[in-house]
Amino acid sequence: FAEAASSSSSSSSSSSSQPSPSSITRPNNSPNPWEVHKFGGASLADASLYKTVGDLLIRESRGRVLPSPSADDSPTTTTTASGPIPTMAVVSARAGMTDQLVRVVDSALQDMTQAERELDLALSGQLSILRSLASPSIADPIAARMEKDAKDILSVVQSLRMIRSVPPSVMEVVTGFGEIWSAQTLYAYLKEGGVRVAWLDARDVLIVKSEGNAGLGEKGSSSSTWGVVPLW
Repeated sequence: FAEAASSSSSSSSSSSSQPSPSSITRPNNSPNPWEVHKFGGASLADASLYKTVGDLLIRESRGRVLPSPSADDSPTTTTTASGPIPTMAVVSARAGMTDQLVRVVDSALQDMTQAERELDLALSGQLSILRSLASPSIADPIAARMEKDAKDILSVVQSLRMIRSVPPSVMEVVTGFGEIWSAQTLYAYLKEGGVRVAWLDARDVLIVKSEGNAGLGEKGSSSSTWGVVPLW
């Protein structure tokens, strides 16, 4: 299971067309290559939709039954199992979360108390979904990380009132937590079901280099990505 934050991964084109090693495309000697699914915020608006997405991923990972034509070209067909499919999901922040985090940043320019209220609202909504999907043994460590993230967000935005502006990097960092929290929430649901699963923060593995003032732009918009190329 992989998480990709829009502030770090969107709209960057690869500078290399070299094929990937089979150990990457077919992990653990799988008979099938990775399948990647992308879910937007509307697909993750509430706990029931996280369950729907998680259940879909579980079904996909179990493989499919494929029709095979008969050897003598008769109309009769046989079936073969595809075998397990390594399955990856790239998720957006849940519906409304990015807007909530933008309000945290905007509020910090004028009133830190209001910024804290906006952040509490965003965090409490995500924690409520998390705790409805997983038992305390799984949810509590994740909740603790989210609460630490919230403290980090406040530390980042506290200086905005002094400089009276919002650097794009600050907005990207703060709104990127929405995707991280969403990925951890889906991970918790899958882990609760006994699925062999892991989550990945794309910022740890996808590095981009900005030329001049170029950046990923608002929520990774392609209009601002000129000059941004992957380092690897």
